[in-house]
Order: sequence, then C-alpha cells, then structure tokens
Amino acid sequence: MIAATFFVSMLNVTVSMAHDGGVTLQVFYDELQPYGTWIAYENYGYVWRPRVDRDFVPYATNGYWINTEYGNTWVSDYGWGWAPFHYGRWFYDDFYGWMWAPDTVWGPAWVAWRSGGGYYGWAPLMPGITVSVSYNYYDRIPDRYWSFVPCRYITHRTVYRHCVPRPQVVTIIHQTTVVTHHYTDNRRRTYFTGPSRREIERVNNTRVPVYAVNDRGRPGRTEIERDRVSFYKPEINNDRESRARAIPSRMERRDRRSTTDLRNGLDDNSANRQSVEDRRREVRDQPVRRSETNRLGDGGIDGRMRETGNVRSEQEQKRSQSLERVRQQQDQKPFDKNDVRQSSDKQNRAREDGRRQQEARERLNRDNENRRMQEARVRDQQRQQDQQRVRDQQQRQQQEQQRMQDQQRQQEQRQQEQQRQRERMQDQQQRQQEQRIHQQQQRQEQQQVRQQRMAQPERQAPSRTESPREQRGNGSRRRD
Repeated sequence: MIAATFFVSMLNVTVSMAHDGGVTLQVFYDELQPYGTWIAYENYGYVWRPRVDRDFVPYATNGYWINTEYGNTWVSDYGWGWAPFHYGRWFYDDFYGWMWAPDTVWGPAWVAWRSGGGYYGWAPLMPGITVSVSYNYYDRIPDRYWSFVPCRYITHRTVYRHCVPRPQVVTIIHQTTVVTHHYTDNRRRTYFTGPSRREIERVNNTRVPVYAVNDRGRPGRTEIERDRVSFYKPEINNDRESRARAIPSRMERRDRRSTTDLRNGLDDNSANRQSVEDRRREVRDQPVRRSETNRLGDGGIDGRMRETGNVRSEQEQKRSQSLERVRQQQDQKPFDKNDVRQSSDKQNRAREDGRRQQEARERLNRDNENRRMQEARVRDQQRQQDQQRVRDQQQRQQQEQQRMQDQQRQQEQRQQEQQRQRERMQDQQQRQQEQRIHQQQQRQEQQQVRQQRMAQPERQAPSRTESPREQRGNGSRRRD
C-alpha cells in the first residue's frame, strides 16, 4: 500500500513536469481538480468550472486589487486563485456559468479597464483575446462581464460589496471610456495596468502603496508581507509534446444544452437567445402533452398501461439474458494473477483518489474557515475603527463645547471689566466735574471778597479826619 501511494505521488510529479524540468499544463489539471470540474469543450479543449456560489464573478468575488510594478494586480482569497486569475481566460456559458480556459502566460490580471463618471470598471478577457488587439474590441465586451465600483472603493479589501448592481452596469458603461494604460516587461509581454497609481491617489486623496512581486515555490494562496506580495507563477512549457501529454484525471463532456458559442472571442447572443427560447418552448409544451393524455379517457389509459407492461417485460428478459451471458463468460475465463493485481491497483487508486478528495475537502474547509476568520477580523477591525471614530468625534465635540464655554466666559469677563472701567471713568469724570465746580465757586467767592475789599475804602475816604501825628507826618513829607 505504501509503495503504491509513493508510486502514485511520483507519477503525479512526473506528469506535471516536462522532460526538461519545466512545469506543464498538467499542474493546472492536477491542482484545480479538487476545486471544480474539467470539461471537454469544443474549440477550447479542457476548460475548468469552479465549484463556487451562483453569484460568483471572476476578478470580483473573494479578492481585491493592489498596486504593483505591473500596475493593478488581483489578489484572490481562494486557495486556487493563483492559476485562473493570472493565467488563461474566462468566459460565460449560459448552462455552466463562468468557466476558465488555461493558458501558459502569467499576468497580474487578464482584464480590460474602463473609467469615467466617478467609477472604475473591469471585465475578464475572453479566450483568443490578447492585449495587442485593437482597443475598439473592448467596447463590444458583453455587459455581464463588467464590474463597476465607485473610485473611492477600488483599493478596498471588500471591493465586491461595493460593486454596483447589474441593472446599473448598462447605464454606467455609456458614461465611461476604455483605459489604455499598459506595461511591457523585459520579455516583451504586455499587460493592462488599469488606472495609474497617481490617478487613484489624486481622485481619492490618499496614498496607495506599491508592492514588489516575488515568486512563490508552491501552489497556494497569495501571500502579502509588508511591501512584498508572493505569487506562484511558474513558466509553463507550451511545446506540442507537453500539451499532448497533459490531460485531466477526471473530466466531463460538454452538455449540448450549453449555448455559448464564442466566435473570435465574442458571445453569439442571437444563438444564445434562440437556444433559450427553444428550451422554454419545450417546457411550455410539456403540460399540453400531459393534458392530451388525460383527455384520452379510460380506454386510452388502459391501452397505454398494457403497452407499458409489455415494454417492461421485454426489458426484464433482455436484462436476464445479458446477466446470463456475463456469468458464462466469467465461468469460461481462466484465473489470472494480472487481474488480481489490476483490481488491487484499482482499489489502491480508488483509495488514493478518496484520500486526495478528502484532503481537498479538508483544504477547502480550512480555506473557507480562514476566509471566514479573516472576514471576521476585518469586521472587528472596522467595528473598532468605527467605535474609535465615534469616540474621537464625541471627544472633539466635548472639546469644542468646552472651548465655546471658555470663550463665552472670557467674553463675559471682558464685558464685566469694561463695565467696571466705564463706571470708574464716570466716577472720575464726576469727581473732576465737582472739583472744577468747587474751584470755580471758590474763585468766584475770592473775587467777590476782593471786590468787596476794594470797594469798602472808597466809600469811607470822604469822612475820615487826620490825627495830629498824621498831620505832622504829612507836613514833614511835604517839606522834604
């Protein structure tokens, strides 16, 4: 059992590697098998249908955009996102939904871009379409391929939650134009970059970090650490022999009810509508046939029951005859050890397949659990940020109220001080006025006194008589 397991694991490694040591398309067939179904599709070979929810949209669901040296780069939270979002092309089938056609060239994101009217939009490129095709082609991409978000949400981790509803896409498309920015690496490979980092920073008034792209050694979810992002992006051998040897371990044939017909990379909408109308017409006609059967009456029903019984008896006879022939062949067939070994190998392979499926389911459950935990952490962080924002706003409001109260108190104090100054000035002016009046009264009184003194001797002069002494004095003064 251990030897068989080791042989199977070595076989998988050998199939995924080419003769010269490079990686082949087999790595896609093996790594994506647990997460979806491979289908043999006309004109495209093997295409992959992911096992996702019905509202899945490539380059929108469960992922986000970052800015790298290649421009806008898609980071998927799916464990298998390293392959379908960086290699190959996506297309939509009316019966299966979104399907992925593998290719050998790695890119940051194989999408076309539009901008205008306050929105950024992108759409997956369909098979057969390269960046070198004329830009006029992108005006004809079907509406359901486009996803639009307001410009401020282009770098959000939950960008899918901000995508506009599908009915609004048609209106927004006519308000936008194709973004022609592109990047060419040293191997002369050209990629669409979408809106530039400076434009996003100018429109959103925020800084957009630029991550350096590193290689990762094994398939898995994209890793981001500080200013670096790691992708598993091996060089895929594209020679004829490698393509011929690569094949899925399990696959299905395309159901004829699938109506998508991509010619030159475009959907044939008329063929889709015609096929859908045919299916609707068949469903609509079925009740009519049942009603006609009910109108046949009892005789028609009895005849139909007898016919059904005859058909069942014939089928039982054929089944018993085929079982009898199988028993005879088994009795005549001699015992062979190779058959036992082959059956044992089949059992081992079945057990190995079961183990792989179980591991794939466990990985898928772990990925889903990690994704839920990450979303819960993001929600908690957003809730904490909202609470902190509310607390800061309340604190700012309290500070503003306190500042207004202080200003009002200071203003009242200034008004009181001005009132006191006015009162003091009025008192001082009143005292000065009283002093001036008092002084004026004193001057008037003094002046009256002087006038009285001056007027009093003049009235007494005629009636005065000189004394003898005065007479002698006056006489001496006259002699002199």
